[in-house]
Amino acid sequence: MKLNWSMLKSRPVNAKLDFFHYSGDILTGFLALYPLGSGLEVCGMVHPDYRRQGIFTNLWNEAVHTADVSAYKTVLLNTPASSASGTGFVASLGAVFCHSEYQMKWHDNGITVTPPDPSVRLRNVELADIEDMIAIDQEGFEMSREESAEIYSSLLQEQGTRPLIVEREGVTVGKVSLEDMGSGTWIYGFAVKASVRGQGIGRSTLMLIVSEAQAEGQDVWLEVAAQNPNALRLYESCGFKVIRQQDYYEYLASK
Repeated sequence: MKLNWSMLKSRPVNAKLDFFHYSGDILTGFLALYPLGSGLEVCGMVHPDYRRQGIFTNLWNEAVHTADVSAYKTVLLNTPASSASGTGFVASLGAVFCHSEYQMKWHDNGITVTPPDPSVRLRNVELADIEDMIAIDQEGFEMSREESAEIYSSLLQEQGTRPLIVEREGVTVGKVSLEDMGSGTWIYGFAVKASVRGQGIGRSTLMLIVSEAQAEGQDVWLEVAAQNPNALRLYESCGFKVIRQQDYYEYLASK
């Protein structure tokens, strides 16, 4: 399941975004809402021994009536592609398939990888970097300025998440965020400026992250849109392998 732990740890006080179902003293159902700019993502789960009892339907109905989902431009429900119960639920809502993301894990499988360019380095984000990061998001992910700005406003407050600037010879050339998940480091929001792509910056950045995580005994994971073949080829050439797939469905009743 994709539970976005850093967001769960940094919920605003009194925000009604998480919904729980208990059967006696046992937590048997959970649903979370994740506001991301103008969009809302939804993810949840039910204990395997308590499925087909309407638990998730009740959680969904409670969430829809509590949160004003119509206030969001898009509402996306996220489910593992391998989950029959998850795909069955989104189908029952009439949600329409939107896109897929691959979750990839780095493997030390003997691939010969070019050493990182020593002129490429990572540093912590400062407030003065926000405009650069927004511009990179607009270029790389086709985000609106408002959406990107809202995301970074939340990101800088999240526990366990490290937004980083990629520099080459002291000049900003990209950005990436790392999330510590205990036994693993996750890479999110990785983008390099279009003007310097194809120069090995992306590869050097990835290998810097892998080297740091290896030194700390952590696995390295990332997510990539299935419809982004260029990024997928880069990650595979650096030793990342697809482990599982997450599917996203748009809930049209919110419009």
